[in-house]
Amino acid sequence: MEWSDIRVFLQVARSGRMAEASRLLRMDDSTISRRIARLERDAGVVLFDRAAKRLNLTEEGCKLLAAAEKMEAIVIRDVQALAERRQGISGKVRIGTSEGFGSHYLAQRLPTILHQYPELEIELVAVQRTYSLGMREADIVITMDRPNSGDIRLRKLCDSRLHIYASAEFLARRPAPLSIADLTDALWCGYIQELLFTEILDMLTFGDTVIMPRYRTNSLTAQLAAVLGGEALTVLPTYLAAHYPALQPVLAQSVRIDMSYWMSVHNDLARSPRVRAVMNAIEQLVASERHLCWPASV
Repeated sequence: MEWSDIRVFLQVARSGRMAEASRLLRMDDSTISRRIARLERDAGVVLFDRAAKRLNLTEEGCKLLAAAEKMEAIVIRDVQALAERRQGISGKVRIGTSEGFGSHYLAQRLPTILHQYPELEIELVAVQRTYSLGMREADIVITMDRPNSGDIRLRKLCDSRLHIYASAEFLARRPAPLSIADLTDALWCGYIQELLFTEILDMLTFGDTVIMPRYRTNSLTAQLAAVLGGEALTVLPTYLAAHYPALQPVLAQSVRIDMSYWMSVHNDLARSPRVRAVMNAIEQLVASERHLCWPASV
C-alpha cells in the first residue's frame, strides 16, 4: 500500500467525483481509477459505491478515510512544527470557547501542541459565554455561531453531530421508543432558557414536538452527569458521548442535530506566528479525529 494511492483516495473521497479529483490532482481519470483499484486490491475491500453519479464511501471506505486523514494530519503537523520552530514560536495564546468543546474536547488535546512548542503557553477559557476579539478577551475564539461581523479572519473548523442519549439502565425501564412522541413523558435535562448565550443550544424542539425539560441547568457537564445517573435524557455531541460506553443513542436513525464549529481570530493577530501555529494545530487535531465529531454511523 503506497502513500501516493492514499493521497489519491483522500482527494476522491473529499470531492466525491472522479473529474474533480482529476482536476485537483492533475491526473487523468484512468490513472486515478487504477490507483483506487490498486488500493482496494491491497486493502481487500471495496472503498466506493460506484452505482450513483457521486462516488459514495462504503463502510470500509469511511474507516480508511478516518485513518488516512489521521496520517495526513500527522505529516502536516510534523512538517509545519519543524518550520515554525525555526521561526521561534513562543508567548501566550488564549483560546475562548464553549464549555462542551473546551472542557470535553480541547482540554485533553491542547497539551500535545505545547509539547511541539516548548516556548509556547496556552490559556483555555471554556465557559458558556460570548467572547470579544476586539476587546482581546481571547486570541482565538471557537464558536457554534458563525461570526458575521468584526475585523476577523474566519475558518470553519468542523461539522458536529448530536443525538439524544440515555443510559442503558434508563432505557431498560421503558418500552423501546418508535418516535420522539414516545419520550415526551420521560424526564429530560436541558438548558435554562434565560441563561442561553446562543440560540443554537435550544435543542429540544423536534419538528412539531417541543420538549419542556423539568430538570434544567446552564452546564453541559451537569447534563452529562444527569444522564450517566440513569434518570434522564438529554442531547449530547457525539465527540463527548463516545467516551462513555454506558450511554446509548436514542432514535439515532431518525432524530439528530447537525451544527458546525467556527474558529476566528482578529485580523491584527492573524499573522502572529504563535497564533497561526495554534490555529493550524487545532485544525489538524480535529481533522485527524473527524469521525468523533461527524461519525459515519452511531
